[in-house]
Amino acid sequence: MVLFPMINEVCRVLDEGVVARASDLNVASVLGMSFPSYCGGLMFWADRVGSKHIYLSLKKWSERYGSYFKPSRYLEERAMKGMPLSVAVEAKSSLKSNSKL
Repeated sequence: MVLFPMINEVCRVLDEGVVARASDLNVASVLGMSFPSYCGGLMFWADRVGSKHIYLSLKKWSERYGSYFKPSRYLEERAMKGMPLSVAVEAKSSLKSNSKL
């Protein structure tokens, strides 16, 4: 019940285009949060667990314990399509479209 809400928030960050790649979140979780490096990072671990399992667990918990556990739209889409969470997505950030680099 501790890691699944973190993964849900990471899905929101990816959906909002705050980070460019899921691999950036893997590095940040290992170096910044001391997530076990042998697990490959938070997103890598989440893909091993499976988006559908994470989504269904969060959905069940949100019905039981409230909106804190409500699955994000990104997580729901990935779970319904059977896609890994770390598959590249097109950035939606306005920073990218305004960048002159």
